[in-house]
Amino acid sequence: MISNYQTILLTMLIFCSGSIFGNEFPTFSDKTHVDKWRPMKNLTDTKMVEIGKFAVREHNSRDKTKLMFYKLVEGEIVEGYDTKYNLTITAKDGVCDNNIAKNYTALVVEEQFMKILHLVSFRGPI
Repeated sequence: MISNYQTILLTMLIFCSGSIFGNEFPTFSDKTHVDKWRPMKNLTDTKMVEIGKFAVREHNSRDKTKLMFYKLVEGEIVEGYDTKYNLTITAKDGVCDNNIAKNYTALVVEEQFMKILHLVSFRGPI
């Protein structure tokens, strides 16, 4: 049978481990808000452009296409344990003769610890 002392100790252990290992467990702190998407302020920032180019390169590699990055049209970001980028990218088809730029959407996740980018989805043209 578990005593009151053991129950209190177990509860403290659970909440302390939650604060050590991140948001795995609820903790009592001021940071109880849910991360929200916010618009990117500078779409010409070199880091944002590089993430857009990464999305196009990765899509080309996966789907055997020949899109060429043109520019970022819109973007949203949510920062947390990993940073997520929701991008609207203008790209041109390197194979077509008419070479009309079209918009695509991409979701890219950046692991903060290792600074590694992952393409989660790439859709379009939209």
